[in-house]
Amino acid sequence: MFYDEGSSGRKRFRTDRHSYSKKKKLNNNRWQAADREFRCAHCKQMVFPTSDMGTVHRNHCPHCLHSLHVDTRPGNRASSCRARMEPVGLTIKHNGVDKYGRERGGDIMIVHACTGCGSVNINRIAADDCCDALLMLFKQSQTMSWEQWQRIEKTGIRLLRAEQAEQLQTALFGKTSSP
Repeated sequence: MFYDEGSSGRKRFRTDRHSYSKKKKLNNNRWQAADREFRCAHCKQMVFPTSDMGTVHRNHCPHCLHSLHVDTRPGNRASSCRARMEPVGLTIKHNGVDKYGRERGGDIMIVHACTGCGSVNINRIAADDCCDALLMLFKQSQTMSWEQWQRIEKTGIRLLRAEQAEQLQTALFGKTSSP
């Protein structure tokens, strides 16, 4: 244990443990490389991290929304697959319920399917993602085959349905005022 008998108590224990954890995380090179620029494997455009993107770890192209299978968990860059990830739809990451039992609004997420190993995962959209590409992705997902739709939903991911188009518009562009 890190506890020092000569210290004033728990504060000393927590300080040592916390600083050890921070040092260990800083020494992990995969975490440091997660926010570097990259060239999109699909559209070949350069993607640069900006302070406007609203997320710490960018892992998809803001122009075409394609990605590479690099993570096993968000931001860790530990996947050995490295195949292309194709955007197949959108979903909402639910943020639980509030103190009144109402469902909290969630973030819009891109659903990616790996062309190599077939795994399906979600990635938070960034503030600088192309809204036209997101809307086109939503429309394309509505024509997806029933088998593919079921395969994605078996993973626990619920794709946005046609009746949620207004919810998507509000999330992307804000509330519109009615005349």
